[in-house]
Order: sequence, then structure tokens, then C-alpha cells
Amino acid sequence: MLKSVRDKQVKEELTQSLQELPVPASLLQFAKDVPDMAESLPAIPARRPIRQRSRKARFTIAAACALAVVASVGAAQVSPTFADMVKGIPGFSGVLSWLDEMRGYDGVRNAHSYGYEPAEPVVKQFGDVTIGISDVYLTGDKLFYKTFVKSDEIKKNAFKRDNGGWDADWRNTTDYLFHIVDFKEIRGGGSGGIIMSDDSTKEPIYAGTHSFTLTPQQVQDFMNKNPKELRFSVSKVQPGQQNAEFLFEISVPFDKSQWREDLIVPLHQQVEVAGDPDLPSFALDQVKITPTNTHLDVKIQQGSNYYLEFRQVYDYERKFDPYLTDDKGNKYPLQVDSPQKMYDSLARPGDWDGNKMEFMSSPYFDPSVKRLTLHLNGFQLTEKTPSASFTLSPGEKLPKTVRFKDKQFTIVGTSYKKGYLWLKIKKDRPEDVRLGIQFGIPQDHRKAYTEKIENTPELKELYEPRPGVAVIDGVARSERPEDDYFEASIRTPEQDSYEITMLRNSNPIPLKKEITFEIRK
Repeated sequence: MLKSVRDKQVKEELTQSLQELPVPASLLQFAKDVPDMAESLPAIPARRPIRQRSRKARFTIAAACALAVVASVGAAQVSPTFADMVKGIPGFSGVLSWLDEMRGYDGVRNAHSYGYEPAEPVVKQFGDVTIGISDVYLTGDKLFYKTFVKSDEIKKNAFKRDNGGWDADWRNTTDYLFHIVDFKEIRGGGSGGIIMSDDSTKEPIYAGTHSFTLTPQQVQDFMNKNPKELRFSVSKVQPGQQNAEFLFEISVPFDKSQWREDLIVPLHQQVEVAGDPDLPSFALDQVKITPTNTHLDVKIQQGSNYYLEFRQVYDYERKFDPYLTDDKGNKYPLQVDSPQKMYDSLARPGDWDGNKMEFMSSPYFDPSVKRLTLHLNGFQLTEKTPSASFTLSPGEKLPKTVRFKDKQFTIVGTSYKKGYLWLKIKKDRPEDVRLGIQFGIPQDHRKAYTEKIENTPELKELYEPRPGVAVIDGVARSERPEDDYFEASIRTPEQDSYEITMLRNSNPIPLKKEITFEIRK
């Protein structure tokens, strides 16, 4: 249960935004597309979240997004160890093909190409069920791995959806959970879906990708124990049940002598942003190079009333994504952009204002790479709380021009329909799809109205999310390129006069910069 009104608002905003996202036709396509949806993971029928039942562990959408990326680097390579383990098991040909693709996206291929695999895969069979754990990698502050489940129930209940993707009737299928035993109080989660074998058996297998954030101290404490293994507990949740039943523990062999520490390089380099009313600059704080990926931490002023997104939310072609290059000409595309402290009410101790960016692949094993260059095309800024307001009366003369910070816009129409005040706002450029402003009502009014909705069945029913109906509260956007206006819907009771709040929402900030920094002497 969310305890605060702001938390409820977060839940509502996420729930509403999920309804407008496209449904991919395959698990692999989902893996390629999901980073665009950084804080808006879609409710895709062909996949489901993987539950991690550790104390204080919580599923975060950003962590799930960290499991999936967008482009391939390097030559294809399949681990012969895992391939040998599943050789002859019906259905796993599809898994091997999927691994071949995914390893090009998540950094594992880069590590494999240098023979780096400190944790060996494991396959276990019990009854009609086969499970596998593969691609287990522990870095200085992250653990990620892939899991696979094959069972008669999955085979019996698998079906093909209209969009071409495979799914199973999970109401009649046992769910298997993989819990990391060696680390407590972790944050992260996973995602997964059905892979259909490409051999003659056409066997369906459930594949999951998992990523968990650790503290450097947790990793150090683990290493101090001279570990020989990483332990996972396997539990099952039977159809119609909520509680998990422990089955057994699996140990994945871990070779501490093969494990490599991350290369961390402090930067503390300021990047100026000219002319923005809120953001004068941000700092490239440090670069962290692991055997699989390259990470860059960005920091903004502590306590800022905004956050940044370097992966532009509505750039579906990702032509504006930042990327890294090294001094040998290799390119490292952006894999995941994780804004920190997007919602202060959900922040954890130690969180800071800024971004964690993860780039595909890594120059870790190439000591001849001395420098990296960050190529920035721009980013987006979103305020956490409103910073201005204006009044609007339904009967007043239009058009009405409103100034907000460094821009102004013109309201050309208003109406009240089905619990929402609708604003029609003139476009300055036909190609724009977002105004970059979110409208609302003052917090005290919103709180009172939210409580009234909860206690009024007619209102509660009015605002229930409906399949296929996307209403993003207050975000001014254009659904069709041919429209010469944006529309914004504000949830509010009907009134004679409205006070309308404004905050910057995914407001684009162009920034053409190339910033070079040294990673090795």
C-alpha cells in the first residue's frame, strides 16, 4: 500500500503511462526495446516480472530495464560449457540461439571473447522440470545472471499470441523463483518470457534475465570469505497460490582467482549548459569499467527539484542517444540510463541526484585504450514538483498566451469531459510531439480530490484505467503528426475557475558536446 499522496500519484502516472506503450512480438525484441521505457515498463502479456523474495529486496523498473539493450558489439560466441550441459535436451536449441543474440547486448560476449567467466553455469533436472543458471557475473556493485525453466506444464500451457510472441497460461503453470542467497538487502529485479525452440521439438522454455545492485562493501565482504561458489535457492509457486515453497539450493562454482576488480577513474569534470533556466551545469563524476560494460556517473546539484534523462524518452530510433568512443575508434552505445532520485519519496539512503549511465561493452581487457570520449546530443529535464501556475476560467476569451520560464505557449481551446479538464495548445512546429510541460492542480487540491475519489464509488469507477485508453495526467502531447495542436488532460473536479500548475516534463535540452577523459596513463 502506498502511504503518501505523492506515492499514489507516482503509481497512477506509471499505471497510466503503461497503457500507451507498444507490445513487442518477441522476448528478444522486448530486450532491445525496453530501455526506452526506463521508468514506464509496459505490461507486456508475453513476459512477466520475476519475483525476488529477499528481505528488503524490491523490484525496480530501472533495474529490469538494465537487463535489455539495443545493439550488438563483437563477434557471436556461445559458451561451450553451457552448450555441452544442455546438449540433447529438447528445446534448448532455442535458448542457445537467444543467448547468442543477448550476449551481444548485455556485455557477456565481450567478457567471453577474453575468456572471462569466473562463475560456471549449472543445469539441474528434477522430475519433468529442467532449470539452468548461466551468464553469472559479479562486478564491484552488481550481480546479474540468466535463468531457464523447462517443464511439462509450460509446454502444455504455452500458446502463440496475435502479435507473434509466445506466452503461457500462468494461471495453470507453476512459477519457479531463483533467490540469491549470498547477498541480503539487495535492490533489483528481472524480466523474462517464453523462448520457443527452433528445433523439431518446438519446445517452449521460460528464460529470465536478472540484475541486482550491491554495495561495494557487500562484494568485499563476500570476497573476504574466499568463496568457492555462489548460492541460489529455488522455490516454486503453484497455480492459484501466493506463497513460495522452497525446493532446494543450487551452487554455481565461483573462481575467486579469476574474478577481476572494476577499474574506477574519478573525473569530477563540469559540463556547462548555457541558457537553461534551471540547470547551469552537471558533472561527470566517475567512469567505471567492468569486464562486461562501461559505466558513467553524472551528478547534478544535490537537492535539485528536477532529474535528467540522457536517453530521450520519445526518440524511438535512438538517434540522439549519447555514446562513448575510445582512442582506437571503437564505439560503445548507451545501454541503460538510470536517473537517480526521480521521486524523493522513494529514495533510499545514499541515493544522490544525477544519473547512472551504462554503455555496451568495455575496454577493460585492452590496456592500449587510454582515453574515452563522450558524445552528447542533448538530454531531457523533468521537474519533480510544479514551479509556476496560472489561472483559467472556462468562459474567458481565447487564445490565451502563458509564459513559463524560457518559453511561452498559447491555449486555443478548453473543455471538460469525463472528469478531466482538457487544454488544446497551439503547436509552434508540426513535427513536435511533446510540449515539454505537465499541467496539474495544486497539491492540496489534488490530495483532497484523491481522497474524495477513494471514498466515492462513482468517481472511483470514472477514473479506473481502461484497456486501450491512454490518459497521461497533465502531459501536453500530440497524438497525430498532422495535428497543429497539443492536448493535455488534467484530472480535476469541474469548477468555475482553475488554478493550473506547471512543471517541465521531458523538456528537451540540446547540447552538442564531445568530452574526452583519460582512463589510463
